[in-house]
Amino acid sequence: MPPADLVEVGVLRGAYGVQGWVRVQPHSQQATALRTCRRWWLLVEPARPVQVTAVRRHGAILVAKLQDSETPEQADRLRGARVAVSRAEFPPADDGEVYWVDLIGARVVNRRGIELGTVAEVLSSGAQELLQVRLGERLLLVPMVERHVDEIDLAQRMVRVDWEADW
Repeated sequence: MPPADLVEVGVLRGAYGVQGWVRVQPHSQQATALRTCRRWWLLVEPARPVQVTAVRRHGAILVAKLQDSETPEQADRLRGARVAVSRAEFPPADDGEVYWVDLIGARVVNRRGIELGTVAEVLSSGAQELLQVRLGERLLLVPMVERHVDEIDLAQRMVRVDWEADW
């Protein structure tokens, strides 16, 4: 059985080379969980674990050697499989950093104490990340930059921002 705390972190994009390596498109630029965790879960029917014997950055993607993938044909059969990692296996975040997944569901409150909603998703616009904040049917996009994010308190599941509901 897959663990209940799986977090999707990337997608397999097909074979790389002739020794069974596979190309991996990470969902984040840092790809920390993909680079450090050695047990991935392939979200196929049914979800199954796979051991990672090696992984390295290759431009904007990663390439990985998975146990039991010895040929390009075997690696290519995995094309399109979504990759997840147990949140419990993520390495600790560096000081001043958080994992996006830990922000989902956090309350977002502005400097005046007005609750703007909860974090529904963290999006990447290329230039910066955006908090997608939902309150009922209303959606706000708050840039995750120092100018607008005053504090992230994971223990309280709260993000304090310099933002207004009508912006």
